[in-house]
Amino acid sequence: MEFKSLFSSKLMKLNHPSPSREKLFEEVAQDLVSKGYVKSSYQEALVQREQSFPTGLRTNYCNIAIPHTDAVHVKTPFIYLVQLQDELEFKNMGNSREELNVKLIFFLGITEPRNQTILLSTLMEHFQTEDFSKIIFEERDTKQLEKKLNTFLTGGN
Repeated sequence: MEFKSLFSSKLMKLNHPSPSREKLFEEVAQDLVSKGYVKSSYQEALVQREQSFPTGLRTNYCNIAIPHTDAVHVKTPFIYLVQLQDELEFKNMGNSREELNVKLIFFLGITEPRNQTILLSTLMEHFQTEDFSKIIFEERDTKQLEKKLNTFLTGGN
């Protein structure tokens, strides 16, 4: 799968306030619909999938969440990055009884179902490295962050 342009500065929110997970899902879904990345069914599918298959993930440097839907709701592949001011609770994908406080959320949009697992495992591998986490928390310019993350994702480091 080609990952070189999944991150876009126009799909990044840094130091973003969010009163709840539900409001954040609604805000991101509306933004993605308005920009033509997803169908209007995306938000409901996102909420339902999160309830059935939690996406919180404990990593070495910070807890993250990787919400996503089935490919049928996505028009154009993307990764939508939200770095929150305050943490939100997500259920742990490995133990749905455990709540994780999450500061970074990566909404995935994949149009080819077979590529979803590849992208998820690639992202999870990178999240275990300090360099990847530092890039996200230290870079304040979304254009530079886009460039750095796409380079990292393609193995350019």
